[in-house]
Amino acid sequence: MKIIEIPFTPDRRVRLTGYIQEPSKEMKTAAKKPAVLVFPGGAYMFLSDREAEPIALAYAAEGFQTFVLYYSIGEFAHGFQPLAEAEKALKMIRDNSDEWYVYPDKIAVCGFSAGGHLACALGLMGKERPNTMVLCYPAIDFGKVESGHVDKDYIIRNLLGKENYTQEEVDKLSLHLQVKSDAPPAFIWHTFDDDVVEVTHTTKLAMALAEKHIPFEYHLFQEGKHGMSLAKHHTASGRSFNVDPIAAKWFEMSVDWLYRRFGYPAVDE
Repeated sequence: MKIIEIPFTPDRRVRLTGYIQEPSKEMKTAAKKPAVLVFPGGAYMFLSDREAEPIALAYAAEGFQTFVLYYSIGEFAHGFQPLAEAEKALKMIRDNSDEWYVYPDKIAVCGFSAGGHLACALGLMGKERPNTMVLCYPAIDFGKVESGHVDKDYIIRNLLGKENYTQEEVDKLSLHLQVKSDAPPAFIWHTFDDDVVEVTHTTKLAMALAEKHIPFEYHLFQEGKHGMSLAKHHTASGRSFNVDPIAAKWFEMSVDWLYRRFGYPAVDE
């Protein structure tokens, strides 16, 4: 595996990291691979390491070329700058698909929490769009403005760069309201016990996709706190509530779903 890093800013604050598996004579039918572009979460205030490289490596082990975008956060996210960076990263992967052994029409985005919001925004509104979306407990709905504020308004303030905002501005970031007939298929998972991003975020998104007849798969696990990542010990950060063998099934399910969308590498009959 060759690891590459492409800075988007001189200080490497924004960068694209790639985990490129080069062709092998023993695996000729998998010389090129589908790709997964990962967006870690962190409320657009920080970027979670637990939702970055471990996710990329897990998908790499399943036969994908993988990438992580470390996008702008905090004051640097104003004007929804992360969306422009996500568009740039996706276009870069497609433009370098031969060099990086990627099928340019088989690229998924995978995002967690705020990263799930970014992945979904790229899929629904991006100038460059992925072929599929894997959305992990994504923030989707910011509700009604009251006195210039909404629930989880720190995310809105990070993206808009101001304390007061209009309902129209909030609605543009509430992604269940942005679903159109050209949306890419989606794999969504969430937990009923999530007390940070309420379950209604993904139920509303699923309803919007269904209304537009967009194919999707939706897994709602009863138990599990917010921010579980792979829900395994090595991504738990020492916290037992980040480990759950039932919720951990999301990853294998997502791999199967992606290959059903993209097709498996050829094998002899």
